[in-house]
Amino acid sequence: MKITVPTWFKENKKLRTALVLSAALLFMTLLLILTVVAPVSRDLTRRETQYADLRKKHADAVLFLKQKKAFAGVREGIPTQTDMPIMVKELVQRARRYRLQVGPVRYDIPKQSARRLTMLLFPFSAEGGYKSIKRFIHRVETSDRLIGIQELRLNAERGRVTLKMKLVTYIKDL
Repeated sequence: MKITVPTWFKENKKLRTALVLSAALLFMTLLLILTVVAPVSRDLTRRETQYADLRKKHADAVLFLKQKKAFAGVREGIPTQTDMPIMVKELVQRARRYRLQVGPVRYDIPKQSARRLTMLLFPFSAEGGYKSIKRFIHRVETSDRLIGIQELRLNAERGRVTLKMKLVTYIKDL
């Protein structure tokens, strides 16, 4: 089978040159795409994935540093054995500011333990008006001190409310 070239193609040199140049440009474009663009595209996708992973790691690291600072503040806020009398005194003074009569507060500081933190439970009792008792309880719950209410009992007689609660805190060894 013989391929014949049309006569108009043989006679028109400009058209022939344009077609050859177009074919050469098409071939060069395909060659460029296959050798440069496709590998760069794959590399770009890989790098975008890497970048997203690095951003996530960076965000996690920033969050960790913020949490570390917050926990350092909490750790500094944990009372020591020598801070307990001050904390109890503050509680008694706060109760008296709300015109509550406070019973004796006793606590036993445990001996040094192998752990760094020791849980300390101690009873606290007061007597007074309901509004004062309510405000005092709220103050204990929202205190800056690391103190919590483990047990709470109220008893009312003749307009006077008796509050008995067990407070819990953690103390750190010196």
